[in-house]
Amino acid sequence: MCEIDERYYDGFEGEPEMIFTLVKINGEKEEFGIWDGYFIRFIEKVEPKENGWTGLAYYYHLDIGWFEESPWLVENLMESYEQLKEIDIESFEYYEEKEVLRKIICLFKHAIDNGEKIYISYE
Repeated sequence: MCEIDERYYDGFEGEPEMIFTLVKINGEKEEFGIWDGYFIRFIEKVEPKENGWTGLAYYYHLDIGWFEESPWLVENLMESYEQLKEIDIESFEYYEEKEVLRKIICLFKHAIDNGEKIYISYE
């Protein structure tokens, strides 16, 4: 079991937390928690595609995925990664928001490049 990096949740105790877990090929885990308000700010910048919501925005707008099952396996890593990359990081006012989004994007890229899995927990 690994320790959860909660630096992006510190100060928000009592508010909902999202925990991103990278499960490596060798079974090791890397976890970090964020205040869910960060994620809401990110995902609300995503625009629906011609056929509707896709990727993580689909699950967010329907209140399914990590809202129903925790931990929840992100099955569409590439689609979700591409969606996160489209968010204009510079549109955020605070450095910490930018840092959190970059960390999530890097986590997804790492999982894709190495054939690993990402789970999201909502607490």
